[in-house]
Amino acid sequence: MDDEELRPVVQPSPLETPPGNAPSPFSPSHPVTNSILALVDSFFSTLCPLPSYAFLHPESTKRRCRNGQMHRALASAIAAMTSLHTRLDVDHEAWISAAEHSVWLHLEHPTIPRLQTLLLVIYHRMEMGRFQRAFMLAATAARFASAMRLNHERPDLDPVAREVRRRILWSLKIVERYFCVGLLEFELCPMEAIYIDYPSSEDEFGTDVQGEYGAYSLHVRLEVVRRDIMKLTRSLEGLEKPLPNLMELIQHHVASLEEIRISMPPDKLGVSSPWLSRRLPMQVSFHQAHCDLYRILLPGYPEAAPPVVLSGVQAAHLREAESLCLEHAASTVQILTSLNQESSAATPLEFDTAICAYHAARLFLYISRFGRYAETRPSGEYAASRADLTVAALRRFFPSSVLVAPIIKELEHSIGVFRQRQHAVNTTTSTTTTGTAASSVEQSVDPPSGSTKPVTRQDQRLAVHSLLRQADFGEDGDEEKVNPGEVASAEELCQSLDSVSPEQRGSNATGPSPSNGLQAMPMSTTMGAFQGSGQSAWPMGGFFPVGDGQGLNSFGQVEQPLFSWGGPQDWDWLFEQGLPS
Repeated sequence: MDDEELRPVVQPSPLETPPGNAPSPFSPSHPVTNSILALVDSFFSTLCPLPSYAFLHPESTKRRCRNGQMHRALASAIAAMTSLHTRLDVDHEAWISAAEHSVWLHLEHPTIPRLQTLLLVIYHRMEMGRFQRAFMLAATAARFASAMRLNHERPDLDPVAREVRRRILWSLKIVERYFCVGLLEFELCPMEAIYIDYPSSEDEFGTDVQGEYGAYSLHVRLEVVRRDIMKLTRSLEGLEKPLPNLMELIQHHVASLEEIRISMPPDKLGVSSPWLSRRLPMQVSFHQAHCDLYRILLPGYPEAAPPVVLSGVQAAHLREAESLCLEHAASTVQILTSLNQESSAATPLEFDTAICAYHAARLFLYISRFGRYAETRPSGEYAASRADLTVAALRRFFPSSVLVAPIIKELEHSIGVFRQRQHAVNTTTSTTTTGTAASSVEQSVDPPSGSTKPVTRQDQRLAVHSLLRQADFGEDGDEEKVNPGEVASAEELCQSLDSVSPEQRGSNATGPSPSNGLQAMPMSTTMGAFQGSGQSAWPMGGFFPVGDGQGLNSFGQVEQPLFSWGGPQDWDWLFEQGLPS
């Protein structure tokens, strides 16, 4: 381990730097002060319960920090994330930039602390709306993990070290979900290449606080199931004939979710529980997995199977799917509404919880408008009220989140349009109102005249919460553009590199590469062999074959007059006159 990782921490003087001008703990001229130690402690009490931040071992991390043996870049990243979420008046941007700079200086020497630092940097960039940078850094983190073979177990290590390795890799899969899910070319670490166990419980991890009940492990298992369901959903979009084994595929996922349900802790969870931020997202994710699955059988829904596929499904299955979509969407809304009503302080929640809430509201509004079974279809007023409660909860628990702001904005707009349509149905101005609204939406989603951007494939639709969609890389990567200050920043980087000794820097160390090329990831040969075998047993985390062995790559191009990254609008059905065919 290098000197940078083990440099002793000098004890602070009685006169500490004011919080508003706090130095970076990464700087060699500034020791880790009591303020930094307090931020590290606060991180483990407030943020560590979130599934995204479960990759740090609390006891050993805090002990190393107190003893002056902690990786200084990791201390900087932890302090930055805590400051960001607790809204302290400190320069968390300088702290996180210092941590990222340290990772680049040692790019060719991946270690566990550096990868943990990089994960925190990625989350900070995401929270600050720097999605393009976070996306590229996530690919670097995946390379770190591959180089360190984190996708394989290490039985020679002690249990805590093995568990830390597992949790880092599963955290990468959570990051992957936030950019996109179910698209092979953007997978950071394909499930087919992961040969490690699911995370263990906090009791086995050595955490003193009781009551977690394996919620993190269940959350990861649900991530795997939801990923597989999304891949199934995307694979169905290009089919042009009925799929005889569709219900068999759906029942397989139902069985997987039932196994998880049996292992879940009791639903009742007090708002004072220290593990509320972990157990609640797990419960919401469970309900969302069912919504993801049953909306496949919801005719006309954006994520539903094509009509030709649904034509081969029995009416009883379609009826049950609509009912179960409502049931699980209602559970999600109820969980968030109860928390909003019972909690006296805003609880930190996972970004995925906002995603699940968004989809629950969508289902309520859609089924209220287009539900085919009167006995279960909610009234328009009730559906809109459920969506209102969802927005109220999101506004409280994500008051200034850059990640959730687009979700709240789209929900509020869509609720307003939904109410207009409900009113228009009962008035003589229905046609005029609908025509005006539809025209407005068409103008907002159609490419500008003269646009030469190619259309996207139907199986690459990205929802409003996809950070890859928000990153908006565009199609002009071949054109060189120099941003203001880019030259100066490059000169500063060179000067900072010159100030580092060759021993610290390494003979091949470099800064961030300007290359932003993406390489499509082919389907694994294992999966190809499986598809051709005709076996009925499914591998864990694998992609399910459909039809006559046709996989995702066999589908033809489906053209749409939309932006390449935008995908079809999630709410087009709000402006349609009749029921979906």
